[in-house]
Amino acid sequence: MAVSSRKPSDWFFEHKGTEWVTDEERRGKPRAQFWPWAGTSCNVILVSFGPYITSLGLDWHLAALAAALGAVLSFLLLALVSLAGQQGGAATMVAGRAAFGFHGNKIPTLISYLALVGWETFSAVLATLAARTVMHRLRPDMDTRPVMVATLVTVILVSTVVGIYGCHVILRIQKWFALTFTGLSIVYIVLTLPRISFATHGQASVGAFAGGAILVASLLGLSWVNCAADYTRYLPRDTGKRALVGWITFGGTAPAVVLMGFGTLLAAGDPDIAAMAETDPVSALSAHLPTWFLVPYLILALVGFVSGSIIGLYSSGLALQTLGVRVPRHYTVLIDAVLIAVVGGYVVFAAPGFYAPFQAFLTTTAVVMAAWAGIFVVDLWQRRRIGYDRMALFSPVGGYGGVNRAGIGCLTVAVIVGLGLITSPDPHIGPLLGYLFTPAARSGSLGSSNLGIFVALVIATVGYAALHRVRPLAQSTTTEQLENRDTELVRVTA
Repeated sequence: MAVSSRKPSDWFFEHKGTEWVTDEERRGKPRAQFWPWAGTSCNVILVSFGPYITSLGLDWHLAALAAALGAVLSFLLLALVSLAGQQGGAATMVAGRAAFGFHGNKIPTLISYLALVGWETFSAVLATLAARTVMHRLRPDMDTRPVMVATLVTVILVSTVVGIYGCHVILRIQKWFALTFTGLSIVYIVLTLPRISFATHGQASVGAFAGGAILVASLLGLSWVNCAADYTRYLPRDTGKRALVGWITFGGTAPAVVLMGFGTLLAAGDPDIAAMAETDPVSALSAHLPTWFLVPYLILALVGFVSGSIIGLYSSGLALQTLGVRVPRHYTVLIDAVLIAVVGGYVVFAAPGFYAPFQAFLTTTAVVMAAWAGIFVVDLWQRRRIGYDRMALFSPVGGYGGVNRAGIGCLTVAVIVGLGLITSPDPHIGPLLGYLFTPAARSGSLGSSNLGIFVALVIATVGYAALHRVRPLAQSTTTEQLENRDTELVRVTA
């Protein structure tokens, strides 16, 4: 077994897929985890989340507070999930086999894969629509289709190349993206300042406040919670857990709080922008910009969309391998890229509508991911002293078994209840949701609060904690023993 002398900051191709990361391969500091999650929140579309929340009837300051609370709690949950990578050295969905069983884990892994591909498609579509908006402003009579095709291809190509290179290059690229976005965002905010207002028009409502926080949580941390450990599995096992949780939570939260807070002020000062942002956020956020800043605005939008797409593309490739697809990791990234190109191209050029189906996709997957995250964190907490069994994670006949009935059962119950407590305006998916609401509650503020996401998290967390207990695996090789064996092999063969 050869030891690589490369450092995480080097530009090199990552050959490892879902394989276990040994102690000899682990390097890095917790503060490096700030950048990938800051990159996911560095997206101009987050400004439009402010109007979404104020549309629930909240004053701007309560809307901003709800947005901040949703961001902090969701990224805190993501940070807790990320500890599995630092503790065990396995990818997120591989570590999930401990809670759901080797075969049972395929159910949440498949949903995770579809959710990640959906977010990647969403990023590519919005980037393409941003290019169309800017081109229409610059030349109203222009045929924008060539530019849209070029933008779609560019977003997918850049995301694919970085995703193929792997984790260490992603950490480095995300830092550049975040810094570039910050500089352009400052100019955008300065140009938009005359349109903001500190006037209060809404009312204080517990239901609306909770709904706003849950909505933001589903849009932010819960959207990425299923890939959190993919970026911490290369950290040393003695990395400080508090520092790691702190840097990840801060990285994801800081840009989001600023952008969404500014969005609430913009909604208070310009109701027209607020109304437009609910159906076409890209156009709404650029409507007031001077012509000279339209191209920088497009760059601003593209940086944010590509940044999110990179995170999802890398992790969706790992999820595909976890499902049992026996191809190298870089080929799984290419498979996902082709899928995004096909689906994204259809949505942009042929689909009759986009935002209602996406909202339905967002809320339904958020219910599943919230329930999954609750179970995953409880399982991780129960294993805090014994860690993960390496052989059991990669064997269908290992100590974790084929199906963990406690994990699958709690996930199923939580999702069924959760889907019954959310609603959607989509005419096809909407009728299938909200079946636990009365007609009055379904059409009121409670129905639009996304209550089911929070309920699913609570049911799954409490249920799994009550039903499952971790026991040391009999006659199995522990993680520490395997790592010590690998270290000894390295010393002998060096």
